[in-house]
Formats: sequence, structure tokens, C-alpha cells
Amino acid sequence: MDQKLNMIKEIANSKTWVTFLSDNHPFSLLHWSIAGANQEEKDVWLIQDEVTFDVQEYETMEAALQWIRENMQEITDVLG
Repeated sequence: MDQKLNMIKEIANSKTWVTFLSDNHPFSLLHWSIAGANQEEKDVWLIQDEVTFDVQEYETMEAALQWIRENMQEITDVLG
């Protein structure tokens, strides 16, 4: 699992997004930076379920990776 998480981290750092499979279910980890109503930048990492499009927001990539580590049993493929 740690090897797959390292792959996810490396690809997300270089491309700002990565798609992966957990129990044959597709998810993406992606960086999202937007300007709000007051032109404040929002710098977050998202884990998106690619079937339902549900999204969870994390302040850092490390927080998102920690959630994956704790809540996903197995990463079967990293799809870059």
C-alpha cells in the first residue's frame, strides 16, 4: 500500500491530479486553486469519487493521503 501511495503522491505533485482504483472503484486526487467572491485564493486537495462525483476537501495533500491510508483497504492501480 505504501508503494502505491508514494506513486499517487509523485504523480499528483507533477501533474496536480492522479486517478487510482480502490477495490476496482475509480477515484481521483486533484489540486484545486480558485478565487472566491473576495478574490481570496483557495488552495485545497480533493478526493473525488469518479462514479458519484462526491468530493472530499483537504487542506494539504498529506491530509488527503492520510485519509486514503486510513479508509481504503487496497489501491489496485494508479492510472496517472
